Amino acid sequence: MTYIDFYFNVENKFNKIHEILEKEIFRKRKIYISVSDLNGAELLSDFLYSAAVTSFLPHMIGSHEERAPVHIDWEHKSVSDDFMVNLKSDIPPSFSRYLRLIEIVSNDDEDKKKARDHLKFYRDRGYEIKLIDVTKEI
Repeated sequence: MTYIDFYFNVENKFNKIHEILEKEIFRKRKIYISVSDLNGAELLSDFLYSAAVTSFLPHMIGSHEERAPVHIDWEHKSVSDDFMVNLKSDIPPSFSRYLRLIEIVSNDDEDKKKARDHLKFYRDRGYEIKLIDVTKEI
């Protein structure tokens, strides 16, 4: 079964993604990040290249079979079933194939509304959900 984590009260989604990726790459996980389009993929990729001088997070854009631990795509052609980070406004049709799904929720009202809809969808289907308030993380 897919375990679902909602990180909420996130000021900067890309910073939170970077933090999650650092932990999960160290654990040898493969992560698929679902974005809306090529532009979104390139923005995230540029951020990952420049976020930290001391740590490089190997990643790739697009649906090519490669060995990079992080795969960013908008057409849902992932090469792994480990983790998925959903940055789209809709619920990914094949989210249940992943061991873990991560939803990141900013303080934006529209983003919160979308997250509430997603949360209800997952709960109605019996998924185990963990809510993480990032303002209380140590």
